[in-house]
Amino acid sequence: MEPNYSKYSTPELEQTLQSIDQSAFPERTAEIKQELSSRQTEVKSDSAAKNEAFEANEQFYRCPNCEVKIGLFSKTANKWGKVKNCPDCGEPFTTTIKFKVFILAFFPMFIIHLFLLKPIVLALGLNKSISIGIMCGIITVLSMRFKRVNVGAGT
Repeated sequence: MEPNYSKYSTPELEQTLQSIDQSAFPERTAEIKQELSSRQTEVKSDSAAKNEAFEANEQFYRCPNCEVKIGLFSKTANKWGKVKNCPDCGEPFTTTIKFKVFILAFFPMFIIHLFLLKPIVLALGLNKSISIGIMCGIITVLSMRFKRVNVGAGT
């Protein structure tokens, strides 16, 4: 009676390959090796398909998984670390800075800083560095995005 290696689990196949007398059963050894190699290519193609199908779904202060709004001053948005969890669905997401938006927002914000923000801060008797900090904070908030975490990338 010939064993049906397609019904074996991968650990069982590996254990069978280690314990079989390869010189006495070269055909069975070849069948086990072929079954193991076919399973490895299936696993690789499945993980490649998952990575290709992954969409980051970049959002501006919304959860990229469930698309529920996350407030600017919420505990989730201000939590330390790059990876955060949505308070609604519990799925992880990362925070990133869109440098293109940062650069595009910098020039108009610099003009606003020079002609509006800085004179107001100086009129209040505060240090002019405060207006620079406010400007940088506003630009950072405008350029921040939330992205879905690619869970399949780690495996």
